[in-house]
Amino acid sequence: MRIVLDLQGAQTESRFRGIGRYSLSLAQGIVRNKGEHEVIILLNGQLQDSIEPIRAAFEDLLPQENIVVWYGPSSVAECITGTSWRRQAAQHLREAFIKSLNPDLVHISTLFEGAYDDCVCSIGGISREIPTVVTLYDLIPFINSNIYLDPYPVYKEYYLNRIETLKKAQGWLAISESSMKEAIEVLSLSNSSIFNISTAADERLAEVKLSDFEKNLLLEKYSIQKEFVLYTGGADSRKNLDRLIEAYALLPNSIREHHQLVLAGKMPAENIASLKAHAKSYGLFESDLVFTGYITDAELASLYGCCKTFIFPSWHEGFGLPALEAMCCGAPVIGSNTSSIPEVIGLEEALFDPLDAKQIKAKLYEALSDGEFRARLRAHGVEQIKKFSWDQSAKLALAAFEEISRANAKGESFSTDKEDLIRLVEHEISTIKDEFPTYDDIKHCAVAMASNFRESKKRRLFIDISQLVHVDAKSGIQRVVRSILKELLDSPPEGFVSEPVYATMDTLGYKYAREFIASHFSEHAALGGEIDSFIEYGNGDVFLGLDLQHHVVLRQQPTYSLMRNAGVNVYFVVYDLLPVLMPEVFVGPMADLHSRWLKAISENNGLLCISRAVASEMETWLKQNPVERHRPLHIDWFHLGADVENSIPTKGLPDNAAEVLAKLKECPTFLSVGTIEPRKGHDQTLKAFDRLWQEGIEANLVLVGQAGWNVDELIHDITSHKLLGKRLFWLKGISDEYLEKIYQNATCLVFSSKGEGFGLPLIEAAQFGLPIIARDIPVFREIAEDNAHYFKGSKAEDLSKEVKAWLDLRKSGLHPSSSNMKWLTWKQSAEQIKARLTSTA
Repeated sequence: MRIVLDLQGAQTESRFRGIGRYSLSLAQGIVRNKGEHEVIILLNGQLQDSIEPIRAAFEDLLPQENIVVWYGPSSVAECITGTSWRRQAAQHLREAFIKSLNPDLVHISTLFEGAYDDCVCSIGGISREIPTVVTLYDLIPFINSNIYLDPYPVYKEYYLNRIETLKKAQGWLAISESSMKEAIEVLSLSNSSIFNISTAADERLAEVKLSDFEKNLLLEKYSIQKEFVLYTGGADSRKNLDRLIEAYALLPNSIREHHQLVLAGKMPAENIASLKAHAKSYGLFESDLVFTGYITDAELASLYGCCKTFIFPSWHEGFGLPALEAMCCGAPVIGSNTSSIPEVIGLEEALFDPLDAKQIKAKLYEALSDGEFRARLRAHGVEQIKKFSWDQSAKLALAAFEEISRANAKGESFSTDKEDLIRLVEHEISTIKDEFPTYDDIKHCAVAMASNFRESKKRRLFIDISQLVHVDAKSGIQRVVRSILKELLDSPPEGFVSEPVYATMDTLGYKYAREFIASHFSEHAALGGEIDSFIEYGNGDVFLGLDLQHHVVLRQQPTYSLMRNAGVNVYFVVYDLLPVLMPEVFVGPMADLHSRWLKAISENNGLLCISRAVASEMETWLKQNPVERHRPLHIDWFHLGADVENSIPTKGLPDNAAEVLAKLKECPTFLSVGTIEPRKGHDQTLKAFDRLWQEGIEANLVLVGQAGWNVDELIHDITSHKLLGKRLFWLKGISDEYLEKIYQNATCLVFSSKGEGFGLPLIEAAQFGLPIIARDIPVFREIAEDNAHYFKGSKAEDLSKEVKAWLDLRKSGLHPSSSNMKWLTWKQSAEQIKARLTSTA
């Protein structure tokens, strides 16, 4: 079967309560035990904040493409006026989206949501051919209408509407025998279509062994000064806390003076005030009761383990999870003998009548005064908890799904064609009569329809080339972007279409770079029209932040979040961490800007670093600068290519090219390639060659690269040098065609950079068979291995000495050759990227 699990119950505010935890835990259990069944998790795109945590919850259980998101208009809460048209439109959109998934069965984790939020649940309508199963937790408001519904007429109407919707389901999963019987008796549901699958406690809950110091610290935090009775849960009337306090007050002074009653968990202030007043009226002191307020799950587990007894006095529950949790943590548990609680506790002598304060007091007295009784309760709890597990509940749910599916087998297959579904949705929305939509309502529905019903069946690889579209800076990074872009356009990953995109600071969202492609890659202009419209993305797509543009990325952070929620895998290429590792050689606020950029991109799915060294630096930096996230960050690396002919080389030679090339042949020529900036080590290189020239050594030094920042003095030294144009050459902003000729006429590459992400000139030198002298840093060792001559130190003599040593080795043919150096073509580099992206897509 193909089973769709609607998990909106884990998306609304209920995710912070029992229903949300139940919804998520049961779904995880179903996925773990699905066998041959296919499971699809369905999420509401209007409940954005919850999507990433849910994706994280299934990270190692279910492929991310099996978590799908549907979209509809927002502001659809049923208990708020003026929302009816949008809500009905959203219902039609949801049902059509479900139909497009072609499931055999749909499970709704809770139907009683959407009163005051954007949860949308309905049964029937467009998806009426598909059997729907609903989890039934309890009918407490319905059975106790005088308390929960009658005083709130708007909510009552909503609740009763949901009851009628509940009856339309083809099957129901009850969380206890008690709630199942209530549903059959009160709602006349078919007993052949309702199944008790029970529930379980959080699997992380277990008895906690605290040291004396840890225990004292915890108790001191909550002003617990004595042995204590523990309760946790809500504070509404059915929880019976008034009667619990009355029963506690009836205990003999000899018991009370050695104990406190601890009510754990967040409760409304008005409830706490009322309970305190109630306690005072029964002669209890303020110190007899402790209200902890909000408490973490870990602290609650510790309190369960520390309490002398746990009491659960509620007179009506769907299940009674706190009692089970307490037993899991080793607490002796007593509780009510009504509704589902006896099923949970499973021991007659542990129960009392919740409506009789004297009975509660008697059982509480026995638990506090009789050590043998407490020992029996603990021993029983150890065995009782074995009856409850999420895997067992999941297996029962799957068996119920199979039975319900057989009983409600679909007849003729229905159409899931995109155009048919769109026409169907449009027709259904057009029939909504009780309210008139605004222009924005219609627009939002159109946008939702475009998101829900994708144009193409193929997945898309969005390639961010924002900087390249705005201005080709002709930097090393731009060369990489052009080269990789060409390869990904020529050969997209299997099953993908490559889509170059860009963003600006002006608006949120990325646009197709259609005009740029038509202008620069005419052979791929058929990708789309000439208009750079906003991109449409969906489940299974991949976004690759190939270009480097700090401010745009920081501006577009909300866009990446929306993409991830929709199921897009968002990756960024990391070229280096130099501004944060070597801030002293960068201008102005670059270190802070790069740090913010690194944190921003680390909120996404993964990072592709251009070397193993950069990947290692990235991992170390993140340990020192952790980024809050729900899923693990995937960090991988690839190597850059070097074949100039496939890097979309720029063309053109200056008028004096032939003259310069002729001079390079006159004596050994040492080439340095890279922007002239402090970290590149040009100052050391120039001073080293000054020493060599002073010693009478005939050699050329060619500097290829634009002037950068913080190098005014160095630029002056270069431009005023007496050997400029004779033995010293500075070639600024030259074409790739000219650079290739320089490589071909050089004798050796000198790479003095103090820090690089990769070191592309090393690879380019190896391609031309050019020997290498390089600074001894990890990334150069990674790229060149033993195929280069290395130098250490930052003084001129450190480098000049090694240049002379290299010249001596060259005379005897013993200098390291770069001919055995491993290097990739840009096609191979792109293949590495594709492999990294598709292995996690």
